Amino acid sequence: MEKNRSFEALRSNRYPMMEASPHLLFWEKTDRIMKLVVLALLPSVAASIIFFGWRSLLLYVISIATCVICEILWFRIRRKTVPNDFSAVVTAVLLAMSLPASVPLWYPVVGGVIGIVLAKELFGGIGRNLLNPALTGRAVLRLVFVQEMSANVQPQPWFSTSGLDVVSTATPLMTAEAGESLSSAQMIDSLTGLIAGKNAETTAILLLLGGVFLLYKRVITWHIPLCMLATVAVVALIVGQGDLTIVFAHLFGGATMLGAFFMATDYSTSPTTPKGEVIYGICCGLLLMGWRLFTSMPEGMTFILLIMNCFVPLIDHLIIPRVYGEKRT
Repeated sequence: MEKNRSFEALRSNRYPMMEASPHLLFWEKTDRIMKLVVLALLPSVAASIIFFGWRSLLLYVISIATCVICEILWFRIRRKTVPNDFSAVVTAVLLAMSLPASVPLWYPVVGGVIGIVLAKELFGGIGRNLLNPALTGRAVLRLVFVQEMSANVQPQPWFSTSGLDVVSTATPLMTAEAGESLSSAQMIDSLTGLIAGKNAETTAILLLLGGVFLLYKRVITWHIPLCMLATVAVVALIVGQGDLTIVFAHLFGGATMLGAFFMATDYSTSPTTPKGEVIYGICCGLLLMGWRLFTSMPEGMTFILLIMNCFVPLIDHLIIPRVYGEKRT
């Protein structure tokens, strides 16, 4: 009996993540991974602050404060130790990155509360949530405040005092979806982020470099982002009848890079096997292109990833090898 109690104490205190995906063995490892994700996002965050000024900075500050406070209060109310794993900071940064810089400053408060409390902690916390918290918070805001969340904001000089301009002109992605080729200037602007759009979704080249950094550090594997981007490229090439500028627009426009490297690869809401990740990535790419081509919404990364999150348990159930001697249920 004493031996069993010792084992239970060891499992609960030293290995708090043993029982659920992503099967991280101790909080320090989770902490290191989340810090590397934040580090990979920092260049894009800095660029968005330069492009959109003080409002962009405030969105990050308010979002981080909301998510961290919600997590602390949740654990205090339940009389449990607050985990120092930086997951709330990652959720907050991703949420703020996907918001238009022109939205009211209370939007990240609402999105942060929904993401941390409803999408994460009510499911049991990190490693047990079915839906990506940042995407869940953004989705609710997008459904309730359609006009404000659909705004494309024109980048302004460093901390401009003239205010942000919400433009109605077509973005490069909208141009590609209309079947028109992009100019070289539009492609360069898509890479650098000097186009109208959301807070940090437009800095495609920096997001790509951040994703490569995570691959180099082995925080993520190639299966989901590469399969997702390859599927998007193939479908765009077919639809665009061989026009490479249309392929470029779908790869580097909208939230493709942010979604492929930083959201679709979330440990808690993605498959646990390489084969499952390949299937997941391909399905994400197909669903994204279908959403872009056959709906009135030019971008659908938020909703297609949440849809695919719901299918992850099924993918794992079908793909994970059965234990020898056990029948598949």
